[in-house]
Amino acid sequence: MALTQAKIDSNKEPSTITRDGLNYTLEIYGNREKGAISHIMANLEEQLAKIEINPQVEIEQIGEQKQFKASAERMIGAIIVAVFLILFTLIGMFHSVKISLMILFSIPLTIIGASWTMLAIGYHVSMPAMMGFMLLSGIIVNNAILLIHFALEQIKLGMNKRDAMLESIKIRTRPVLMTAFAVSVGMLPVAQGSAIGLERLAPLGAVAIGGLVVGTLMTLIFIPVGFVWLVDEKSVISED
Repeated sequence: MALTQAKIDSNKEPSTITRDGLNYTLEIYGNREKGAISHIMANLEEQLAKIEINPQVEIEQIGEQKQFKASAERMIGAIIVAVFLILFTLIGMFHSVKISLMILFSIPLTIIGASWTMLAIGYHVSMPAMMGFMLLSGIIVNNAILLIHFALEQIKLGMNKRDAMLESIKIRTRPVLMTAFAVSVGMLPVAQGSAIGLERLAPLGAVAIGGLVVGTLMTLIFIPVGFVWLVDEKSVISED
C-alpha cells in the first residue's frame, strides 16, 4: 500500500506578466492634478534615494517624464538655433560682430533673474519655463538694440561714445522700462496660476517677470559699460 504526502501552499502571483527585453517589468502609473512634472519627479527621486533597492532591480521613468526629456532636448536645440539667428540678424543690422555679441550678451542677464525667481517661488525647470526663456531672449535683445542704436547715431552726429551712451540712457531708459514692466504686469495672472488649467503655465509667467525685471536693470548697467569699453568711435564714423 503506497502512501503519498502532499503539502498545499498558497502564493500570490500577478495575473499578467509583462516583459521588456526578456526582463520582467512592473509598471506603476500615476496622475497629477497640478505642478510641474520635473518637480514631481524630483520629489520621487528624493524619496527613492531613502529606500534600499535590490541591485538587480532597475527603475526607469517612462510616460510623461520620458516625453519631457525628449521635448527638452528639442527645445534646447531650438533655443540654440534662435540665438544664432538673432546673432546673424544683428550682424546684418550693425555690420559689426563686436556690437552684435555685445547685444547678445544681454540674454544671459535674463537667466540670472529668471533663475532667482524660480528658486524663490519653488518652481522647477519645465517646458513652460523654457518657453519663457525664449520669450525673454527677444524682448531683452530689443532693449539692448534701443540703447546701442541710439548711441551709434549720436556718435555719427559728432558726440564721443561716453556722452552718446549717456544721452541714449536718458532718452531710451523710459521706453525700455515701460516695455519690461508692461509685460511683467501682464504676466502676473499667469505666474499666479489662479485659473483652472493655468497653473501649468505658471513657470512661464515667473520666468518672464523675474527675467525681465532683473535682466532689464542689469542691461541698463552692463550694456553701456561694454559699449564705452569696446566700441571704437573711428570705426563707427567710417561706416557712415
